[in-house]
Amino acid sequence: MSEPRVINRKIFWSSVAIGWTTIAFGVFGLFDNSARTHPDQWVRWFVGALIVHDFVVAPAVFVIGVLLARRVPGRYRGPVQGALIVTGMLVLISFPFVRGYGQRADNPSALPNDYGLGLLVLLAIVWLVAGGFLLRARRASRH
Repeated sequence: MSEPRVINRKIFWSSVAIGWTTIAFGVFGLFDNSARTHPDQWVRWFVGALIVHDFVVAPAVFVIGVLLARRVPGRYRGPVQGALIVTGMLVLISFPFVRGYGQRADNPSALPNDYGLGLLVLLAIVWLVAGGFLLRARRASRH
């Protein structure tokens, strides 16, 4: 009975050691290469990201989760949750590209695509797949 706990404890502390070593390496690199990495800008970005997460993203996810739990029947919740999670990740990852951060007039090969359209296509695919899973769940509930 205590065997799984010992293994879990070893995995946990090994992961902690690897994680903190990786973090320490990153922080050392940030300050060691301060001329190129601009630690003051990084700290501003990091604190801003924490504030946005804690006061915008986390409450929004909580409210959406509560509404989802109240409005969507249990058998349909999985596909809707999955599609919402993937949608959130895709929007978050593509945001700098859609906004055109890094685009330069003197370099047309930097960000040459229509990233807004690409995001819409990906979101359509995600929700079509989710719709397929919803139809499957509906058929399964009928039988």
